[in-house]
Amino acid sequence: MTKPALIQLNAICHSFAERPGDISVLLQSSSDRLLSVSINAARTFPSASLVKVAIACAAMEAPHLDLTTRIPVADLDETFYCSILQAFDPDDALTLKALIGLMLIVSDNAATTAILDAVGLDRVNDWLQRNGLTDTQISVGFDDASLGAPLRANLTTARDCYKLLHKVDTEQHLAELKHMLRNNLRNERIPKLLPDDAKIAHKTGTLNGLMHDIALIESPDAAYALIILADGLPDGHDFASDIARFSKQVYDLMAR
Repeated sequence: MTKPALIQLNAICHSFAERPGDISVLLQSSSDRLLSVSINAARTFPSASLVKVAIACAAMEAPHLDLTTRIPVADLDETFYCSILQAFDPDDALTLKALIGLMLIVSDNAATTAILDAVGLDRVNDWLQRNGLTDTQISVGFDDASLGAPLRANLTTARDCYKLLHKVDTEQHLAELKHMLRNNLRNERIPKLLPDDAKIAHKTGTLNGLMHDIALIESPDAAYALIILADGLPDGHDFASDIARFSKQVYDLMAR
């Protein structure tokens, strides 16, 4: 990347972070450690569903779990909210690995509760500490009673989100998780305006006034991580479209 392009990249990242709300941006090239932008990367945010990636990693590495174990759908928590599990009969059974897939690909909360119960909340927090995600913690799960305002007790930072994505990207035993994240069905933010040949492994997080997306982007022209955390957003504003346009600006510069 030329020096003028790097200056322009810094400028668009800072301009995006200066929008109304509390916004963090972290950009890191996969091939050049010096090609990075970090804005408010140590600031703490409610993690919302981003923490499901850490739960998945902890499950994949838990020595006490057999991920081929089948859980009857009837044994999973009922939920007031929409769930892909409604497509299954109560006497169907899904493996823990399949439930991890549902947790990441469609962000299903009932599947998340099953995985969190299987791993154990304390073990997930221990995993976070052992892997250097010291600013991330899980205090509540994803059952109906914990959704909404109570879920704000779970915290993370953009810096920790990058560490998490880097682990998924570089450790071979987590390759299946990266594949699942590439099949995320919620693609209205970072991926929306990117080229069809770009492979994007990402996870979103959403609460009232909060909108996150963390992604690994790989294409023939560029490879980098982009992390966007945002809270305190104005009511009624289409911030998802702002993220999509910003993501496209970043891609066009990174692909030069």
